[in-house]
Amino acid sequence: MKIFVTGSSGFIGFHLIKALIKSGHDVVGIDDHNDFYNPDLKLKRLALLDSKNFTFHKMDINNICIDDENFDLAINLAAQAGVRVSKEREYLYDSSNIEGFKSFCNFCKQKKINKILYASSSSVYSDTCKDKFKEEETLLKPKSVYGRSKLSNEMYASKLIKSCDLSMVGLRFFSVYGPYGRPDMAYYSFTKAIKDKRTIRLNNEGDMYRDMTFIDDIIEGMLGAIEYVFNPESKNKNEIFNLGNDAPIKTSYLLSKIEKTIGRKALIQHFTTDNENIKTHADITKAKNLLGYDPKVSFDYGIERFLDWHKYYENI
Repeated sequence: MKIFVTGSSGFIGFHLIKALIKSGHDVVGIDDHNDFYNPDLKLKRLALLDSKNFTFHKMDINNICIDDENFDLAINLAAQAGVRVSKEREYLYDSSNIEGFKSFCNFCKQKKINKILYASSSSVYSDTCKDKFKEEETLLKPKSVYGRSKLSNEMYASKLIKSCDLSMVGLRFFSVYGPYGRPDMAYYSFTKAIKDKRTIRLNNEGDMYRDMTFIDDIIEGMLGAIEYVFNPESKNKNEIFNLGNDAPIKTSYLLSKIEKTIGRKALIQHFTTDNENIKTHADITKAKNLLGYDPKVSFDYGIERFLDWHKYYENI
């Protein structure tokens, strides 16, 4: 197949494209290499995607211009990520996530691409639910602007399929982590701060839980979603799946595990916030049944994989 991927130099995009190339697919990727975090990491990921089966274009999602290409599938991973950004960057939730998604969908319509996957997030859920987050049952009430932008994508997709002959699958990712991950995420920023002997901002005494999901498991889930969207027996043209680990990890445990592995205690400054979910917990029954999704990597093993990579990466 020929596959179009936005956010191709991002954390998930990089790992997905590696897997797609390995499976023999041809991939065209775009990324604007913005400076939300150090672009050097994006360039290192891009360098590792060197293959005759991969073509890269440095391009903004709002200005997609690719001629003479016929794609079988399009995957949108480009976004302003994270629930916490500076005030100066908050406009990107609208321009990149909302308007950018519309631009992506318009590109798909122009190119007659009728099979589409797009990234959503666990941030769309309300954490007033004490049970696992279920796609069709849990209240959708995002606390963050980021979460609201992702819910907006889902709502736009739901409207779009009513007027267009499309099959769309939205994937609600739960705290994806691993090698070549995003430096703004807690597991990565904690690691870097401890090594640099800088103070860590710890929210709510570390008494929060995240359904940490290792990147390899996420990629397997995405490959299952690709099979699903091409399965003629898949009747629903607009589907949402949780991709999580079904095993929430307490933030204080995450920090202690990193401290123990590195062999150094963190310097901590405590803050209280109500802008983040206290807990995320994915019900993955639907993904198991329809995508064959079966996450296998435990947090303890996965975080050691990340820390081994980080030790190597820091020494490059």
